[in-house]
Amino acid sequence: MVIEYETLEYRNVVSSTYDIHVSEFELALEDFNQKLVEAQLEVKGPLFYALYNIPFDERMLIDLYMPVEQSNRPKNPALTMQSYFYIDGMLKTWVKGQFQTEVEKAYDELFRHVMEHDYKISSPIFHILRGNEEMQWVEIKIKVFKDEE
Repeated sequence: MVIEYETLEYRNVVSSTYDIHVSEFELALEDFNQKLVEAQLEVKGPLFYALYNIPFDERMLIDLYMPVEQSNRPKNPALTMQSYFYIDGMLKTWVKGQFQTEVEKAYDELFRHVMEHDYKISSPIFHILRGNEEMQWVEIKIKVFKDEE
């Protein structure tokens, strides 16, 4: 199911960019977490990331993001701080269970919806990690618009 008119909205967001092989994703998460710990940032969550490419060649260019309590810029130059992160006009779907096998179906569903409604995509693919000990899921969002002719 695709839901329209979604937003992505957080305050005090810290981010870092990674160009990695898909097998290194967990290492990137660990590295990002270590940067947050070293910067003594209090995490508010949720963790989310922007995927700038479909990793057909198994390479991923991603920005990892984490909302934090602090509003001051971290001293680590590898961390970027935004006081406000906001994107509206997004489509959303989600994946539960086996992310690796289900995410391609979710991308397909989003891209079909884009084509069927004559939308244009104007953002990377955002993945918001949600859940608790009992259930986890990933929301997937993209910014879309229609050409006004």
